[in-house]
Amino acid sequence: MTEADLEVMLQEGRLAAPPLEIRFLAGQIRGPDPLIDVAWRGRSYRFAAKLRRDAKPLTLKVAIEQLRGCVDSTGAARPMIVAPYFSSAKLDQLLEAGISAIDFSGNAVINIPGKFLFYKTGNPNKYPDSTPIRSAYRGGGSLVARVLLLEREFPAVGAVREAIRARGGALTLSMISKVLQRLEADLAIERPSRNAVRVLQPERLLAGLLKAYQPPRMKATWMGKVSLPVDLLLARLREVSSDGDVVRTGEASAVEYASWAGEPVIACYCRTQPPELLARLGVESKETLAFANLRLLQTDDQLVYFDARPNLAASPIQAFLEMASGDKRQQEVAEQIRSAILSTTGPDR
Repeated sequence: MTEADLEVMLQEGRLAAPPLEIRFLAGQIRGPDPLIDVAWRGRSYRFAAKLRRDAKPLTLKVAIEQLRGCVDSTGAARPMIVAPYFSSAKLDQLLEAGISAIDFSGNAVINIPGKFLFYKTGNPNKYPDSTPIRSAYRGGGSLVARVLLLEREFPAVGAVREAIRARGGALTLSMISKVLQRLEADLAIERPSRNAVRVLQPERLLAGLLKAYQPPRMKATWMGKVSLPVDLLLARLREVSSDGDVVRTGEASAVEYASWAGEPVIACYCRTQPPELLARLGVESKETLAFANLRLLQTDDQLVYFDARPNLAASPIQAFLEMASGDKRQQEVAEQIRSAILSTTGPDR
């Protein structure tokens, strides 16, 4: 929906908040702003309406700064914001700023200091965003939330993309922009300028990632015994891995970020087929559950390889998500990792 769409809806008389009588004054324009007459019980007030396609935090912040104190010198037209939907919190924000507002869902706040106050909320959003906010926390798009947890502020959207690339991920600028819009609507971030990005609530980002988390899809798995002790096996895996195609699972990496013994098995995600990786190791191996010391999980899911750390450790975020999705003991360990992620310094951020 564009602001032009809103103007058409306004002309069609679709702006309503009973028992108020709302009338679009066709042909009367105050600069670029359409004029609206609001009446109730014989009292009538005229407003110059700013049409906004949404009520996101940055949208309202800019609109409030533009309209604060912007009353017609004759008192004939007062400032008003019109949008598809205002929540009660947004109406409260506008009321506090001394700005009236009406949405196309039937909610409104009309404030004429010392003369008239009307407040109506509770009507559902008739024009919800077609894509749920949770989509920002799953799939490839979740790389944005992950990198924002690692670096809390960016001067431009392009810098977000470069930070994702530097940590082994890939995402288009258009996708990043869409995800940032969702995160801003979720109040997890703010956009103090057109391009800049700043995290407001890192805990909300992490909670969103956990709620939407799904284990990676596997192409193949292998578990068995390799004729090397665990410490030498991990060193050998580091030697034969290339271009970040091998990384320990989040559970196997948790020992790097918290007090966690785990299983005496090295579990790794790999992009290549397990037999090919085993051939690179160049040592005797046997697929078996008895005394196994290596588990290989083949997947192309870029999320598990994103932000890999030294010693083939997965990102602390991946470790948290896997452990928080586990049993009670694993969830307790996940809390340690969570605290480190949300701290100002983070686990080797």
